[in-house]
Amino acid sequence: MKGVPERIGVAGDWHGNAAWATRAVRQICARLLPDGARVILQLGDFGIWPGRDGQDYLSRLDAELAAGGAELWFVEGNHEDFTQLARLRPGPDGREQVTDRIWHLPRGYRWCWHGRDWLALGGAVSLDRAGRTAGVDWWPEEEITRRQADRIIDGGPADVMVTHECPAGVEHAFPPPPSWWSPADLRRSDAHRALLREVVLAVRPRWLMHGHLHMSYQRRVDLGSGPVEVTGLDCDGAASGNWATLDVTSLRWLRFHGKPVSNAIRSLLPHRGSADYASSWAPPSRSTGTGSGGTGSGTVLGCSSPASMGASGGVGAT
Repeated sequence: MKGVPERIGVAGDWHGNAAWATRAVRQICARLLPDGARVILQLGDFGIWPGRDGQDYLSRLDAELAAGGAELWFVEGNHEDFTQLARLRPGPDGREQVTDRIWHLPRGYRWCWHGRDWLALGGAVSLDRAGRTAGVDWWPEEEITRRQADRIIDGGPADVMVTHECPAGVEHAFPPPPSWWSPADLRRSDAHRALLREVVLAVRPRWLMHGHLHMSYQRRVDLGSGPVEVTGLDCDGAASGNWATLDVTSLRWLRFHGKPVSNAIRSLLPHRGSADYASSWAPPSRSTGTGSGGTGSGTVLGCSSPASMGASGGVGAT
């Protein structure tokens, strides 16, 4: 990719839904600027999946991205084949290439666009773990580890965080969980959200965007280290809010899928909710600077600020 994008697409969970994802890519690409870098950020539960269906999904999506002249960068969700992700190796800039136009951003990957440092941190807990099979449609690497969190905290501040999980302290109201969900998995989810909040408190982003909860919303919250503008995006099949376009120069949301333009620029209001969990069910099925990611580091599109240059690279699951 050449240049730094001025406008990008951002998408929530796709769960390997090829028909939905290719249509979303077409719609997003139609709204990106015709010149310069064209990038879609995907917020996890992307669709790295075993078997022929998983490969067909990637092939179809790669072809659609080529037609739109775009690249897709994604953080991993909890519903991914982590065996496949573990085989990926970081390139010179730390991103991990999946296809010609699809790149995985490992946990802790940092880059800079228009003077702002960005940080990728995928992973979440599968609340429906009780209905899944290890190594078939569930992998323990779904969770951010303590070691990974510590290394990311050591990397210093970032302006924007791109995550799959929603940190604890951003409250939502949900119906009671299904009876077959395990209380142990609910506790794992609470602990994982608390760990992400710890990272957020240390990194102190002004903006955070995530998937996972299968709901579209915007909210300004203060978790203890200053206000954060949080944007959640919905999943495939949603009538609205699965994807949006973002002006990278101003960090202003321009248009949300299925919503009037006015909704994209509405004020971010505080919100009080009750329950602190959400369904994560998915079908088993201007300058060039220095950045870092993966197990190596190199030149990426970004800033040469001390925070960026001193950041730790992405960390693999442990």
